[in-house]
Amino acid sequence: MNRRFVFDVSGIIAAILCVVIVGFLGRGLKGRYIFYMFSFLISGSLIYFAVKDFSFKKEKIQDTFLSELVLLSEEDTVVKTWNILGKNSLVIGKKNSEEDIDIDLSDTYFSGTVSDVHAILNYVDGSWYIEDMQSKNGTQIKGFLEDKLYNIKDGQSKLAKKDYIFIGLNKLQIR
Repeated sequence: MNRRFVFDVSGIIAAILCVVIVGFLGRGLKGRYIFYMFSFLISGSLIYFAVKDFSFKKEKIQDTFLSELVLLSEEDTVVKTWNILGKNSLVIGKKNSEEDIDIDLSDTYFSGTVSDVHAILNYVDGSWYIEDMQSKNGTQIKGFLEDKLYNIKDGQSKLAKKDYIFIGLNKLQIR
């Protein structure tokens, strides 16, 4: 069980006990309303953080079991699938005589926006990373639960499960 969850639950129980004890023993004390307010403030804030952390938290998606890369249509339906399980490095681009291309986008609708060697996916220390290879139209990524696109220019960017990858105008998703 998660330590934070145990801590939050025990804090909520302690706050409820505090309210009950003050309710029974605080009747004869002057200023008992201060005790009530303090108890409700503590229990309310603990309940708020528990609900925030466990009910409304974004889905934490682990990237240890990423097994495929899919090409998506404009309606987000799967057009093509590539198995990436057990691979260490994959070249994304268009098939040509000079390079071995693992993820060939030459037959896609937006193939004109894809460079011969557009990007490389690398599997390092249990995570997938993408690197743009100075492509003409660039590589962008977008987190599954995010709205913003991030341009990849220099270096590598870490990918998580269900992230979107834009190779030129082609939309891919890592699953």
